[in-house]
Amino acid sequence: MQKLELYKGLNLKTEDEVFEYMIKNLKNTICSFDFFVDFEKVLRHVKDIEIELNMLDYLIGKQDIQKELYTLITKYPNVVRTIPILIATRENRFKIVLNVDSKIKDKIYSFENKKEYTEEDKKEIIEFAEKSGVLELFKNSQIKSVIDYVFGVEVGLDSNARKNRTGKLMEKLIEAFIKDLCSKNGYRYLIQANSNKIEKEFNKKIVVDKSDRQFDFAILNKDKLYVIETNFYTAGGSKLKSVAGEFRAVDNFMKNSNKDVTFMWITDGIGWNTAKRPLREAYESIDHILTIQMIEDGILEQIIK
Repeated sequence: MQKLELYKGLNLKTEDEVFEYMIKNLKNTICSFDFFVDFEKVLRHVKDIEIELNMLDYLIGKQDIQKELYTLITKYPNVVRTIPILIATRENRFKIVLNVDSKIKDKIYSFENKKEYTEEDKKEIIEFAEKSGVLELFKNSQIKSVIDYVFGVEVGLDSNARKNRTGKLMEKLIEAFIKDLCSKNGYRYLIQANSNKIEKEFNKKIVVDKSDRQFDFAILNKDKLYVIETNFYTAGGSKLKSVAGEFRAVDNFMKNSNKDVTFMWITDGIGWNTAKRPLREAYESIDHILTIQMIEDGILEQIIK
């Protein structure tokens, strides 16, 4: 049940009007420049294997490529750990299906670090590199610099992390509001706050629904504690229904198990346009569901004051 008095300044008088205002003002994006590629992380990953990548340059243009790779592995076993990144993966162990005739046959290929590789190990590593197409890149000089090639691979892998990065960007954005709010009013706040951290920093015990429960933020105003979860969805899907259900359950538990603790859910993104019903059900159950626009309108500050 929403507290309608909070929205009088926006001339919203009913729950329907507040909910429609929420939906109408969902953000298309919260992307900042660091959404696209985390170049610091990319450079860190390349730097970690820079020596081994330089060693692989030796293979460029070699014709008897299997023999040359065998020699390289024998003299410098550490180069083995770089082979998976050449096919754009951070895994170091692969189960490969070899045929699907009358019975599926598969084989394990391992690139785990060893001080020395057996003859059988080397044979399998070279076999994998050949059949995955890596050796052809070297043999035909399609790679001019292995470091440059891997830098591009790392950029690609990092771009795949954008979905996860949206959550971090939402947390960063909301923290800016919370930091300003707490600074102006003398409140205290924590990020990534579990029950132990809250007790240690705020001297306040809370009961949580599961031992690993960690709230994105916790704000303390005198003896009143507010715990906050945040997320942002640019796309819809069945996941949104389960998310809404999860936070309804969290809110219900916190209400029934804790005194002077208020749960808030800050969510946004046009993905909710495809899941209005579960969001509305959560809205009718949770006292405080806010969007970025509502925070900009000062609703978060009103709640905590």
